[in-house]
Amino acid sequence: YTVESSTLVAFTVGPKFQAQQPFGFHMIGGHTDSPNLKIKPRSKKNASGCTMLGVECYGGGLWHTWFDRDLSVSGRVLIRKKEETDDGIIQQRLVKLEDPIAR
Repeated sequence: YTVESSTLVAFTVGPKFQAQQPFGFHMIGGHTDSPNLKIKPRSKKNASGCTMLGVECYGGGLWHTWFDRDLSVSGRVLIRKKEETDDGIIQQRLVKLEDPIAR
């Protein structure tokens, strides 16, 4: 199952599991931050004939290895639907662009 559309929780049980018997289990959790560059709100700038995006570093990355590669966008976006039936409700969407948008 997922929590708030971002946390994934999954597990399996072994072949000896019997739902009729009292049982318990131990759960161990972990958390990792994948290094990424987050695009800042209102970050688009133009200078010297180039379009630039303002970003901030997230996580502990080896940033010098990122500066010579194409970059794309993925993650969660919030959209406000402007249809008559939705009353401007804000919804979450997950996006992953396969093609690069920046270098």
